[in-house]
Amino acid sequence: MTLVAQARDPAQAPAPLAHRRSAPAERPPPPRRRRLGIALRISLGLSVMALLVVLIGGVSMSSFRLFRAEVSALSANTLPEVITSAELHGSLQKLVAQLPQLAGATSTPQRRSIYAGLVTELDSMQLLVARMHGLLAQGAGKDSPPAGNGDAQLLEQARSTLLILAATVADLNAEVTRQIENGERQTEAARGLGRLSDTLEQLPGAQAGPWAVRVGALMARAAGSIQLEHLSRLKGEQRAAERTLAELGSIAGTTPGSAGTAMASLQEELFSLLIAPGGLFESAAERLQARNRAQALTAQASVLVETIDRSTRALYDSIREQSAERTGALAALIAERTRAVMMLAGASILLAVGVYFVFRRFLSSRLVALNRAVVARLSGAGSEIAVPVDGDDEITDIGASIRFFIDEIDRRQRDLADNERRFRSLVEGSIQGTIIHRDFRAVFVNDSFATMFGVAVADVLALPSLLALVPTEERQQLIDNYEYLLSTGLPTGRRRIRAQRPDGAWLWVELTGRRVDWMDGPAVQAVVVDVTREVEAEEALRRSRDDAERALDALRTTQASLIQAEKMASLGQLVAGVAHEVNTPIGITITGASQLQAMIEELGRQHGAATLKKSDFLRFVSDGQEMANLILSNSSRAANLVQSFKLVAVDQSSDERRVFLLKEYIEELLRSLHPTYKTRAGLTIALDCPQEIEIDGYPGALSQILTNLVMNALIHALDPARPGLITIAARAVDSDTVELSVADDGLGIPEDVVPKIFDPFFTTRRGSGGSGLGLHIVYNLVTGRLHGSIAVTSEPGEGSRFTLRFPRVTTG
Repeated sequence: MTLVAQARDPAQAPAPLAHRRSAPAERPPPPRRRRLGIALRISLGLSVMALLVVLIGGVSMSSFRLFRAEVSALSANTLPEVITSAELHGSLQKLVAQLPQLAGATSTPQRRSIYAGLVTELDSMQLLVARMHGLLAQGAGKDSPPAGNGDAQLLEQARSTLLILAATVADLNAEVTRQIENGERQTEAARGLGRLSDTLEQLPGAQAGPWAVRVGALMARAAGSIQLEHLSRLKGEQRAAERTLAELGSIAGTTPGSAGTAMASLQEELFSLLIAPGGLFESAAERLQARNRAQALTAQASVLVETIDRSTRALYDSIREQSAERTGALAALIAERTRAVMMLAGASILLAVGVYFVFRRFLSSRLVALNRAVVARLSGAGSEIAVPVDGDDEITDIGASIRFFIDEIDRRQRDLADNERRFRSLVEGSIQGTIIHRDFRAVFVNDSFATMFGVAVADVLALPSLLALVPTEERQQLIDNYEYLLSTGLPTGRRRIRAQRPDGAWLWVELTGRRVDWMDGPAVQAVVVDVTREVEAEEALRRSRDDAERALDALRTTQASLIQAEKMASLGQLVAGVAHEVNTPIGITITGASQLQAMIEELGRQHGAATLKKSDFLRFVSDGQEMANLILSNSSRAANLVQSFKLVAVDQSSDERRVFLLKEYIEELLRSLHPTYKTRAGLTIALDCPQEIEIDGYPGALSQILTNLVMNALIHALDPARPGLITIAARAVDSDTVELSVADDGLGIPEDVVPKIFDPFFTTRRGSGGSGLGLHIVYNLVTGRLHGSIAVTSEPGEGSRFTLRFPRVTTG
């Protein structure tokens, strides 16, 4: 049995208070005044060495003055010139790398970033050229090298070329700006064509079909022509488009009724998108011209960069040659002076050797003898060897002090042995069981341990193995614990086991232990406490927990009913919101219809009275068209809301399985939810979902999940007074799995709340109407109905993201 204790080691036990108050020891002998001590001898030797060091310093100082001027010249002129020329060449390499990036920029932010970097590099190069000019002028004033005039000419050539390059880069930036702007106008016109293609499908009349086909062909041809790389072919496509538009306008003008009006309107909008100034063809032509000019400017800039590169490289080579010449002269001067200093250093070494022998005679040999005597006394092998105290210097005082402290250590060791005897008597009288054993054979036992097992101390010491007191299944682990204690020396934590008294009675004990050095080797010291009553109390507590779990099962049944009620309440809120939203377009439709009826009655009255004017009739046509468009748009809006609500409401209230397109279904759901968040200023709900993802499952469960997640973000995450963003994204992980995420940029979820958000009835708004079932319903639907998984990631202040994964085809 690995019986372990936290008791203090006897060797570390503090001495009793009465013992610590023993008679004070004698003080060590005070030092005496010396006429010729060690300090004076060392001072004399060091003074002689200091004189030689001063001599070496004087020679070194004179040498330093000679080559300090050369070093100053190198550091003040030559070295800065080399560094500046190298930096100039490095800036030029950065410029070479950024020029193609500016010509290839595809967006305004990218262009601005690259152009700013180019301007910065050009300004840096101008500053470097100015710095180099100042350095060359400073060097020419002191000691003009033969190549100085040539360096100045190279520098002036680089400066003038830099000015031309800066102007070229500015022109290139302007052409790239025009290229990007025309590209954006071209893209906007292409989007307009896309919107017109949706309008063509709604044209009334039998003649609109062929006309729409020609318009579609024209738009397709125009969309393809913007990819042309030749300006002449693009102009030809523009002229062909103008002719086609003229023919379409003629057809629209001869078509009667609303179809002709709609066709004429579409023809005018198509003309503004394709032919008018700023249209598709003009933007494409200007973009091609800007690109061609940008390519020419890029080539020109490359030539200028090569010119600057040749000038800076020649300047760098010239400066490096001058630096090498001056450095060689400085190295020769240093070598000459170094030889002189080395000779003086050799003399100082000879002096140091002489001082060493003097110190050894009067200092180190006596210290070695003192150390030998001290080691012999402390090891106990030479107690008869006395610490030497002969002499008349500081070493004699040190020997007397050491002798005093060794005697004091002997006295304290005797005191420590007395403390150990007192500690043993204290442990033997402890109320906790204490035992020390080696290989599970007891070597020390106190009365409390023997009483705990109902035997005498002698009986425990006579046991062949303490393992006889524990069940068989516990023994191997106790043996492992014993080996761990002896091998590591680290104390073990508390361990609770069942033990058996010699009379057959069982009891529970709690034990801790550590390794100690006892008598002639290592052993394990243990403290054992009887915890039988605590174990019985824990068993009673376990029975109470089982009763509580049965009560929890009953609570879960009630919880299922509350969850169903929460789902129906969510559907009720959806009904109320849609009803309120539908009232607005219906009211506008009724108002527009009544206004149109009044306009018709007024027109009939004027016609009957023969007072109808052409201007009145045209105004009636214009106002009537506007009223009809208003009635049509609001009626369509109300119909779409009702259709979306019918789809989502039927899915939420039923549990029917069907096949549906994920993106279309989410769009229908968001239209149904729009009444609940339309009053939130600045709120944006973005949807990113491929059109082709098809789900075979339960749309009602998916509707309930998305509704709860969106409402949870509106209530808990987003501040109504600030703009917010909710992003719904979906993607196909593989052919069988879909990933759907709902993210917001709101307040985020505290770290301590994240593990509990899916728990039933957990809410941070208990007093504000929160039920704590919304996310619990989401978790149950995802893992149960959809056979998927859900995870949440959040950082306080950075928003939250709920990620769902579920199969495309739900099984079961």
